[in-house]
Amino acid sequence: MAMGNGEGFTEISLRDLGPKPRGQMITPAWQYLKAAHSSVQGIFDGLSVVRRTRAEAREEFRGRLGTDEQNLLRAALVFTSSGLDACCKRLVRDTASVLIEGNADAARKFDEYLAHELAVGPSDAVATAIRSKTPRDELIKLYVAARTKASMQGSEDLRKRVRDTLGIPNAKVSKQRLALLDPFFTARNDIVHDMDYEDPSGTGAKRHTRVMESVRGQCDEVFAVASELIAGTAANVRTLP
Repeated sequence: MAMGNGEGFTEISLRDLGPKPRGQMITPAWQYLKAAHSSVQGIFDGLSVVRRTRAEAREEFRGRLGTDEQNLLRAALVFTSSGLDACCKRLVRDTASVLIEGNADAARKFDEYLAHELAVGPSDAVATAIRSKTPRDELIKLYVAARTKASMQGSEDLRKRVRDTLGIPNAKVSKQRLALLDPFFTARNDIVHDMDYEDPSGTGAKRHTRVMESVRGQCDEVFAVASELIAGTAANVRTLP
């Protein structure tokens, strides 16, 4: 949501997350999401303070944002990405093991992981798990660790490592829905890996221009998708036998 405040000043606010889905197992992931949402809103509030200060000083700030304002928008994207990672990893760590034992789709993805590991030749970690006193439990731990090791780099990571791992059906969170986040991931990667320079391999110093409403929209979509993944997981857990 955007609000004018005279002299071209604009405040931006994230959409509310809405109520927490029912279920205790998803509570930690939801708390991570709420904390990230609050942090990003705090960055937007800071941006409003900067713009208000400029307005009170009678500076001209219509049009292109200043460097400090651009950096706040970049920070909002990075914090949103961090929140998504933390939320999704916690969600998988807290629920994957029980869903593998009681949800057919989650169990199938685990079986596919095992088949692949055995086909390419068991790693030392897999071999150790197989020889342990509780091989299935140890293999599930390896599977969860593999799904939560790295940060999310794009919508395919969300699909494979979160949605499919937790048995959330396409009807609940579609591949097309996840793909809407790819522009966000592109922006996040440009910032994290290349300091947002348009040509990091060249000699130029031009950086991507971030637009307030566009950044707010991208952050909103990330939080919305994360909420849907949590809700889908909660629904799956509630239907366990």
